[in-house]
Amino acid sequence: MALKEKIRKQPNIPTASMGDIAFLIIIFFMVSTVFTRDKGIKMLLPEKAEAGKEVKIKPENIVMITINPVGELRVKAAGHDEYLKPEQYNEVRKIVEEKLFEKDTLLVVSLRASRETAYKNMIAVLDQIKLCKVTTNDGRELRANKISLIPTSEE
Repeated sequence: MALKEKIRKQPNIPTASMGDIAFLIIIFFMVSTVFTRDKGIKMLLPEKAEAGKEVKIKPENIVMITINPVGELRVKAAGHDEYLKPEQYNEVRKIVEEKLFEKDTLLVVSLRASRETAYKNMIAVLDQIKLCKVTTNDGRELRANKISLIPTSEE
C-alpha cells in the first residue's frame, strides 16, 4: 500500500486586522496624552506706559535687594543696609514687611540678581518677597505687589 505524503502547512499569523489594531493604538495615545506647559515665574506685569511718560519713584520708597553669584544678599532701603547669608533669606520677609507697613502701597521691591547667581537663590528670595503680608491699622491687607526683577553683571 502506498502511503500518501502529508502536506505540511507553514504556520502563519493572520495580518488582515493589523491595520485596525494600529489605528486603535494611535487613537488611544492621541486621546490619553497630556502635554504640559512650562509654567515659569507667575508675576503680574505693569501696564505699558504711554510714550514719553516715565514713572518716577522716590528712592525712599524702594527696597533694593542684590544677590551676588555666591548667593549672599544685600538689602538696602531708606535707613537700612544689611548683608545676609543664604541661610538668612527669611530675614528678607521681615525687612520688606517693615517697609511695607511704613510706605503702604508706594513700596517697590527691586530684586537684582547676578547672571551667575543660582536660579534657586533668586526664587527663594522672590518667594520670601511674595509671602510678605501686612495688615494696617484700618484693616487693609497690604502685599508686596510691585516687584522689579533686574539681571546684573559684575564688572
